[in-house]
Amino acid sequence: MKKPVWGLLLLLAACRPDPGPADYTDQGPVGGTDTDGGTNPASELLPGPFPYEAGQRRLMVGIFYETGRSEDVVLDNVETNFYLYDNTVYVESDPERVEGKSADRIVQNGKPWMGFGVHWSTVRNLDAWKTLHVSMKSADPAFVNVKVGMSSGVKAEEKGFQLAASKYGWVNDGQWHHLAIPVADYIAAGLKLNAVSSPFTFAAEGGAAGQSLLLDNLYFTAN
Repeated sequence: MKKPVWGLLLLLAACRPDPGPADYTDQGPVGGTDTDGGTNPASELLPGPFPYEAGQRRLMVGIFYETGRSEDVVLDNVETNFYLYDNTVYVESDPERVEGKSADRIVQNGKPWMGFGVHWSTVRNLDAWKTLHVSMKSADPAFVNVKVGMSSGVKAEEKGFQLAASKYGWVNDGQWHHLAIPVADYIAAGLKLNAVSSPFTFAAEGGAAGQSLLLDNLYFTAN
């Protein structure tokens, strides 16, 4: 996955991909090490379909993005974490990407649903951010009905709001699609933008083990 790896955490406790309280107990680290060293031409840093320009406001949320930004929230495995829900998927690095040096391949574990997300122990105010951007590619049946979400509130009060990626240009046709999702659509669904606890969650239906999706180029912009 993105290099360096930030000690991704595996969520073993029960969790649902639909809105509702989340339980992040019984965590365990997974991940690997970057052995490339930057000498392989395939690891050339790509600027992405919409390259960052100096003076722009762009927020990275700790994973699935490597290039220019004005602000970031680093994953520290204490206050800011990445979770794979109930072992429904695993994640591995893939050289086919649209941004940075690698994308992340999300691989189905053969369960009836799948999900993962970035979660913050302390809520953050994201009033300044207007659009969530993410790039995805797959042709596997498990990823036809992808949902991209955000959550607000913490612990038992956390509520998730998921939007169908197809509404924003996602097609499961084996091509890269660059989604731009207005944060206002999450607010309309009930998200409290001044108390965000998860800036990005992903959910899809289950499928055969080994089916996969490439994910890359995740960030927020102020317009």
